[in-house]
Amino acid sequence: MNSLPKITKIFVLFFSLVLFSSLTVKANASSAYVSPTSGLITVENFKVSFYVESTTSEPEMAGANLKITYPANVKVVSVNNGEFDSYLEKVDNPATREISINAVNNAGNYKSGKVKIASVDFQALEKTGQVQLTISSTSQINGAGGEQLLTETINGVYNLSLPETTPVASIAVGSPSVATTSVASVPATGIGDNKIVYYFIISLSMIGLGVASLYRKSDA
Repeated sequence: MNSLPKITKIFVLFFSLVLFSSLTVKANASSAYVSPTSGLITVENFKVSFYVESTTSEPEMAGANLKITYPANVKVVSVNNGEFDSYLEKVDNPATREISINAVNNAGNYKSGKVKIASVDFQALEKTGQVQLTISSTSQINGAGGEQLLTETINGVYNLSLPETTPVASIAVGSPSVATTSVASVPATGIGDNKIVYYFIISLSMIGLGVASLYRKSDA
C-alpha cells in the first residue's frame, strides 16, 4: 500500500521535468525565414527579405548571424540593411554562392517579434528553372543573455518564368539605311552627229546654188 504514493511521487516528478523542459525549449525558440517563401518570378530583377522572429515570451534578440546559399541561375546585386541597429558583416561570396549577414542591436534596444534582418536584390541569369534560397544550419540568433535562440529555419523556393525577348533585326554593314529611288534619265538634247553632216551638206549645196545664180545674172 505504501508503494502507490511513491509511484505517484515519481510520476509527478517526471511530469514536472517534462513540463519544465518543454517550457525551456519554448523560451529559447526563434525562427529565421525568407519572405516570400515561394512564388513565380517573371522579371529579371527581384527582391526577397530575410526575417528573424522571437515572441514576447522569449528572450529578446541581441543579434543574428545568417548564412544563405543560392543557386547558379541567379546572382546577387546588393544586400540591403534591415531593422537591426548595426551590421558587422553583409557580404556575398559569388564563388561559394553564399550570403553572410551578421547584425546586432544596441544594448537597451534588443528586439522581439518579427524583425527584418536584411533584404537582397537578385538578378535572374536564366529564363526558367528553380531558385532555392537556403538558410544554413550554422546560422544563429543570439538572445539578450547570450542564449542561442534559433530552432527553426524556413527556406524560399521560387520558379523562374521570364518572357522570351523578340530579337531585333540587324542591318548589315554597308547596307542603305533608307530606300533609294531611281531618277529618270534626262532625254538627250541637240543634234546627233549624223544629222550635223546631213545639214552641213545641204547648207553647202544651197550656198553653191546661190553663187551659181549670181554668176548667171552677171553674164546676162
